[in-house]
Amino acid sequence: MNAFLHRLLSSLRRLRHLDRMEWIFAAFVLFGLYILWSTFRYSVLEYDYYQWLADRQHTMEVTDPVSRGTIFSNNSPEGIFAMSTSLPDLAVDPMQPGSKERLADFISEIITDELCVYDGIEKCYENLRSFLRVTEIMEYSDSRDFARKLVRDAVWAKISQEYVTREIIATEVAMEICTNVNNAKLPGVSCDDNAIVAANPMLVSASGATAGAIVKLLGSGDPETIAKRLIPKRVQYVRLYRRLNLRSKEKIDERVTNEKNAISKWFLEEENAIHPFIILESHPTRFYPEHSIASKISGFVDRDNHGRYGIEGYFDRELRGRDGLKVTKKDAAGRAIGTYDLDEQGVVDGTDMTLTIDRNVQKEVSKLLAESVEQFQANKGTIVVMEPTTGAIIAMADYPTFDANNFGSVYDIERLTPQELRQAEFLFLGKPLFVEDSTEWLPYTYQGRKILLRNATDGERTNTAVPKYRYKNGFGPGTYVNDAIGSLYEPGSVFKAITVAIGLDTGDISPADTYTDKGYVTIDNFKISNVDSKCIGHHTYLHALNWSCNVGMISIVEKIGRALFHKYINDFGFGARTNITLEGEVYGRIDPYEQWSRAKLFTMSFGQGITATPLQMATAYSVLANGGVYMEPYVVQSIRLPSGKTINHTPKKIRRVISEETSKKIIAMLVEWVRSGFAAKGGVAGYDVAGKTGTSQIASRGGYEVGTVGHTITSFGGFAPAKSPKFVVIVKVERPRTALYSESTSSMLFQRVTEYLLNYYRVPKNELAATGWGVGE
Repeated sequence: MNAFLHRLLSSLRRLRHLDRMEWIFAAFVLFGLYILWSTFRYSVLEYDYYQWLADRQHTMEVTDPVSRGTIFSNNSPEGIFAMSTSLPDLAVDPMQPGSKERLADFISEIITDELCVYDGIEKCYENLRSFLRVTEIMEYSDSRDFARKLVRDAVWAKISQEYVTREIIATEVAMEICTNVNNAKLPGVSCDDNAIVAANPMLVSASGATAGAIVKLLGSGDPETIAKRLIPKRVQYVRLYRRLNLRSKEKIDERVTNEKNAISKWFLEEENAIHPFIILESHPTRFYPEHSIASKISGFVDRDNHGRYGIEGYFDRELRGRDGLKVTKKDAAGRAIGTYDLDEQGVVDGTDMTLTIDRNVQKEVSKLLAESVEQFQANKGTIVVMEPTTGAIIAMADYPTFDANNFGSVYDIERLTPQELRQAEFLFLGKPLFVEDSTEWLPYTYQGRKILLRNATDGERTNTAVPKYRYKNGFGPGTYVNDAIGSLYEPGSVFKAITVAIGLDTGDISPADTYTDKGYVTIDNFKISNVDSKCIGHHTYLHALNWSCNVGMISIVEKIGRALFHKYINDFGFGARTNITLEGEVYGRIDPYEQWSRAKLFTMSFGQGITATPLQMATAYSVLANGGVYMEPYVVQSIRLPSGKTINHTPKKIRRVISEETSKKIIAMLVEWVRSGFAAKGGVAGYDVAGKTGTSQIASRGGYEVGTVGHTITSFGGFAPAKSPKFVVIVKVERPRTALYSESTSSMLFQRVTEYLLNYYRVPKNELAATGWGVGE
C-alpha cells in the first residue's frame, strides 16, 4: 500500500513539470478515451435502452382496430346492414408539382358524385349547401352540371390558395373575452359567433407583440407557441372531403395507377399529372350500406367505438372483439406516417350476425311507410312484419329515421318560415319547438354559428311574433328510439280482437251470441260511447267486432271478469318484455286486477287504459294467426363466432294462449271484418285477409287530448293469407292530419304493405274460398 502511494505522489510531481502543449495533448488523449468509452457503452453495453428511447421519439403506438362483426340480412346472397371498413378523407398538397386545372376537374367529379349521386338527387341540395357552407343556393338547378360547377369553383378556391389564412388560437372562450378580443382590433385577429379566436397570419404585422396581446386578453396561453402560429406559412394540406365512398376511392386509386403507368411509359408528362397532389387518409369506420333503411334495427357505433341502440347496442361486446396494438413511425407533429410494422397484440375479430330481416322487404316497407306518413301529414309511423309460426321479425320500420353513417345529423335544426309560424300549432303538434334565450339554454349550431335555445312555452308556441326553431327531422335525438320496441301507446280498437278471442276461449261468448247495445254505457259519472250508430240495437258479437262497438267489448269483459281477463292479457304478452335482442325495449305495466276499477276494466276491453309497443301487438296477433301459440319474437337468425363456428337460432314456443279452435273462430271473424266492416280498405283483391282497425286517443296530463285531426293514433293489425298465415303486419300512424280514423290512414297503408308481401312471396290469388269460415258457430 505504501509503495502504491509513493508511485502516485511521484507521478503527480512529474505533472508539475509538463509544459502547456503537453497538457493540451494529454487533455485530447483523455477526451478521446472518453469518447471511445461512451460510444462503446451506448452502442454495446446499453444498446437496448437507448434503442428504446429512440423508438419512443420516432415511433408511436397505434390501435389497430378490430374488424367489428358484420351484421347481415336474411337473404341469399346476404345483404349487409353494418360492416367495418376503412373510408378515406380526401386531401391535397397544393405545393406539389402537376396540373391544378386537371386536379380541380377530377376532384369536382368525385365530390359531385358523393353529394348528388350516391345519396340520391333528392338530397343533392342539402348536401351541396352543407359542402359549400351556405344557407341558400340561388337559382338552384338539380342538373349535375350545375352542381359540378359549384363544386369545382369551391375546390379551385381551396387548392389555389398559397398561404394559410386562418389559425385557430382558442375555442369556447367566454362571451366577455370574445368581445374584448374584437374590441382590441388586433390586425388579423378576431372572435366569431362560435366563440372561436382565430388569426390570419397574412394580416398579422408583428407576431411576437400580437401573441403577447392575445395572451393578456385570453388570460392564458404561451406567447411563444402562439407567435409561431402567427408566422405566415404555405398551405401544404387542404382537406376537401371527409369519408369518401368506397366507389370514389376506387376511382381515385385507378386514376393514380393509370397516371403512374403512363408516366413510366412516357405517355404523360409529370407536369400534367394530378396524383402527386392527392392525399388519402384512411380511417377505420363502421359503415352502414343501407344508410337509413334499417338504422333503428342495427343501431350505430358512436365516436368512442361503443354500440348504441339496436343490435349494435345489445350485442356491443360480442360484435366488438379485441383491438390489436401496432407501432408506426411519426412525424415532427406527432402524426402517424409509414406502414404498421410491429404487431404487439393480436386482433380478435368480432362476432358476425345474420338477422331475420329480409333486406328487400325492409326496404320496400320503409319506402311505403315514409310515403304514407308524408301523405297523411302525420308525425310518425311504425310497421312490424312478423312470421307467426316462428316469431321471426321480417321487417321493422320507423319513420322518421336517421342515417347511421351520419348519426349526429339528428341534432340539425332550422328556423320556422313565416308560413310555418302561422300554422305552428297545427303543423308541429307533438313536436318540440325552441326559442332563443341567453339565460336558460342549450347550445345548438345553426347556419354555422352557435345559438342558445330552450323549449318554447305553450304561449310561445302559439305566438306567431316569436321566432322559433325546430329539428329538421322533427324529433332530434328522439329519432334514435325504435318506436316498434321503445315507445308505448294505447292501441285502441285494434286490441278488440284480443278481447273477443279471450271471450271465445273462455266460452263466455260465440260469434253468433247476441247482446243489446243502446250506444253507450254510463259508469262513475261518465259515459263510454260507441263511434258508429250501426252498433245500436240487438246484435251479434260478430257485428260488434265488425263495427268496432265499445259497448259490445264491455259486455264481453263483464262476462269474463277481472281475474280471467288479467290472466289472458298477460298470456298474450302484455305487461312484460318480449325479450327481443334489441337495445331499448320497453313495456307497459299492468296493475294487479284487484286494483282495477270497473271503468279500468271497461276501457281496457277496447284498448284504452292499457299500453303496448307495436312489437307486443305483433306478437299478440301472431298468437291469433298461429293456432293460439305464443312464439317468442326474435331478430337474430344466427351468429358466426371468430372461430368459424355458427350458432343458429331455434324458434321458441313459449305457451299456448288460446285453443286452436278459438284461433279459427277469431280468424273467421277478422276476415269478415275486412270484407264488410270498417277494415274493408285493408283488403287485397283475390285474397282472404284477416285484420282489425284501431283509433286511439292520446293521453295527456291525466286525461286525453281533445281535438279532431292530429290528436289520434291510428293502427291496423292483420295477417294473410288468412287460413295459412305467412306474415303478420302491425301498422301504427301517429297524429295523422288528413283524417281522424284508421279507415282512411292505417288501413290504406296496411293494404299497400300486404299487397306487396303477397306478391313478394308469390302467394297465388284465389287460394282461399270466400265461404266456409264458420263465423256463426
